[in-house]
Amino acid sequence: MDVIPHQGIDQVVLGRSRAEISETLGVPERTALDHHDDGAVSEIWTYRMLRLELSFDSDNDYRLSHITSYHPYTLVRGFNPIGLTSKLLMMKFPHLDLDVEVSKDEKYYTDRVLDLTFGIARGKVVSVTVFPQYDDS
Repeated sequence: MDVIPHQGIDQVVLGRSRAEISETLGVPERTALDHHDDGAVSEIWTYRMLRLELSFDSDNDYRLSHITSYHPYTLVRGFNPIGLTSKLLMMKFPHLDLDVEVSKDEKYYTDRVLDLTFGIARGKVVSVTVFPQYDDS
């Protein structure tokens, strides 16, 4: 699984429609709706065999808004962060900020340059989420 910052993972490209993703990956094993406080809705598609979670957000006309990979061979610029401790992750990606601390065992660090979020559980990286590049507008 090759992460391309601001673009996607492998052939799964941000901004694509649900129909385009279905053509590429097939029907997801599971779908769910996530209702946000601001009224927006995310339709989450899960591909268990690929260990991917795709989010299609209502505020983006249900286009692919972000992708999370839980795959053990996820590569970011040729480097696999899955399984690293948070200390080693910060050494490899110096632009990280602690974004969300759900609990002592669950944290999310975001690289604002690459627009990637790394999920940490029980002290190790378990996921990488790819976001599009945002501008001031």
